[in-house]
Amino acid sequence: MNNKTTNTLVAALALIGFSLACHAEGVLLKSEPKDNTEIANFDGNIKLWFSGNVSERSPSLVVVNGHGKRVDNADTRLVLGERHRLTASTQVLQPGPHAIRYRVVTEDGLIVSGVLKFTVTDNTTGTEAKP
Repeated sequence: MNNKTTNTLVAALALIGFSLACHAEGVLLKSEPKDNTEIANFDGNIKLWFSGNVSERSPSLVVVNGHGKRVDNADTRLVLGERHRLTASTQVLQPGPHAIRYRVVTEDGLIVSGVLKFTVTDNTTGTEAKP
């Protein structure tokens, strides 16, 4: 196989992969807070954005502290739109590690779930959110 054929094959595979990713159902697009972030001044709001086709069936978002104690307010809400948003609020969080466990179901019945981690830092250190 010559270089031109190899480059064409690589480009075609990249386009196929990009196309599949764009059409994936219920994919987590972004989150606030971001995964593995240190946050000094956490505002108590969790937001997760998903690609389309997320169903209203049983969305779940739970926040736990480093001891496994649930620290969200059990107020999970799914906002439907072009990019579906799952939200929840938390109690005042103490400095330390925290985890967000989420689960949504696509309209086709696929379960999309995962865990995001973030750390609340002592706000006296004067640091803002760090990736």
